[in-house]
Amino acid sequence: MTADPEPGGRAPAEQRLDAIVWPALRRMGISRKVRDAQLDEVLAAVVGPALAPLCRPAGLDRGALTIATAHGALAHQLQLDAPRLMASLNERLGGDVVRRLRFRALDGGPSPGTR
Repeated sequence: MTADPEPGGRAPAEQRLDAIVWPALRRMGISRKVRDAQLDEVLAAVVGPALAPLCRPAGLDRGALTIATAHGALAHQLQLDAPRLMASLNERLGGDVVRRLRFRALDGGPSPGTR
């Protein structure tokens, strides 16, 4: 005998996987590392293979994603494309994770591809 589904179509004992996994990762102290790795991968996919080595996520704070770029011209170009970038990032991240983009040019500094 199975339980009657709740209004959302799920059985009462069912939970979303992320509702179980993320709290466990937080308790283990690695949720930030997992999110950073996820952002690296998603940003690279969104900007494409030509630009991926020239930019990287530098931090996500209260919905504001800072992207470090190799130079100011690239930061400016990405800023012009910010609405599309945010939509693509959120689509791949599964929600309204990124609500604002900031760009930081590393002119003359280390390459964004190196950490």
